[in-house]
Amino acid sequence: MKKKIIIIDNSNLAYSGEEINGVTLRGTETSLILLAEQFVKMNIEVHFCNNILKTKIVNGVKYFNKKKIDKSDLYNLAIAVSDAKQFDNVSALKKAVFSNSNQPFEKFLRKKQLIPFLKHKPVLVTLCNYQYHKRSFLTSFYGKKMIPITVDPKFLNIDIDLEYLPKKKVVYNIRSNRNLDWLLDIWCKKIFPFNKDFELYITPNIINYSDKLKAQNVFLRKIGSRSDMIEELKEYRALTYLGHKSDIFTLTCEESVKLCLPLITFGIGSISDRVLHNETGFLVKNDQEFADYTIKLLNNDNFYLDLRKKMHQIRHKNNWVDIANLWVENFLSE
Repeated sequence: MKKKIIIIDNSNLAYSGEEINGVTLRGTETSLILLAEQFVKMNIEVHFCNNILKTKIVNGVKYFNKKKIDKSDLYNLAIAVSDAKQFDNVSALKKAVFSNSNQPFEKFLRKKQLIPFLKHKPVLVTLCNYQYHKRSFLTSFYGKKMIPITVDPKFLNIDIDLEYLPKKKVVYNIRSNRNLDWLLDIWCKKIFPFNKDFELYITPNIINYSDKLKAQNVFLRKIGSRSDMIEELKEYRALTYLGHKSDIFTLTCEESVKLCLPLITFGIGSISDRVLHNETGFLVKNDQEFADYTIKLLNNDNFYLDLRKKMHQIRHKNNWVDIANLWVENFLSE
C-alpha cells in the first residue's frame, strides 16, 4: 500500500510549491517543499498544510489549509514544523517535529510544547550536529534524529566554469544582525587596506550603512529571485561570514558550497558543519586568519582556482535523494 505523509507548518505564511522561485519564502519553507517533492518521486503520497486558502496540487504535492485536515485520514508519518500541538488535529502512526531552532527549555515551556510532547510522543528531528547537541533531553525526551537539509537542485544543475576568474570581490548575503559589524571591522582594518580594489557586497537590510563604508568598497547587493542569486554568486570569490550562535543550518552557506564559492568563517553556530577546512573553505580562529584567507583568495588566482576544483569534486554530496532516504529509513521502514 502507498505510504502517506503529512507536513504541517503552523507559521503565518500561506504558500505552495508555486512560490519556490520567488523572494518571499525562507529556507525552512523552501526545504520542506523540496523534501515533499522528493517524497512524491519515491511514490509516497504527500499532503502539505499551512495557511493557504485554496487547495492545489503542485508537482504531485497536495497543499491545503491546515484547518481542513481530516482526522479519519490515517498517515504513516506526520511532520510538524516546530509545534507538537499540530498533532492534535491529525491521525498518524509515527510523528516527528521538524525543529528549526535550538529552543532552550524555558522557551519550550513558553511555547506550550510540554503537554503536546507528552501526549503525542514525537521524535525531534534536528538539522545539524550543532543543533542536535544543543537540544537537551528535556526538549527531546522521546528521542532525536539528525537529518540535514540541502539546497534547491537548481544550485547543483548549473555548470561550473572551473577556469573562470571573478573580479576581486566577496559577499555577505546573510541578515545584518548576524555578526556583520564584526565582519565590517575586519574588512575596514585588515582587508581593504591591503588592496583598495577589493570589494565587499552586503545584504541591504543593514541599519547603519553609510558613505564611509562605501568609501571602503562596501556596497549593497541587489535582492532578486533564487535564479538571480545564483547568477550573482557566480561573480564573487568567497562568501565571508563569521557565523552566529543562532544559526541552525544556514542554507546560504550550503548554497555557496554547491556553487563552488569558498566560505571563510569562524564556524560559529552550525557553520562548522558546512565547511571542510581547505576543501570547501576555511575555518579560522581569529580576525587575522580571517583576513589572511580572504586576501589570499582575492589576490592569488591559482589558490582560488585550486580550491574551486576541490569543491567541484564533492559538490553533489548531501542531495535531496539522500535526505529523503534518511527520513524513510528512520520513519517509514518496516
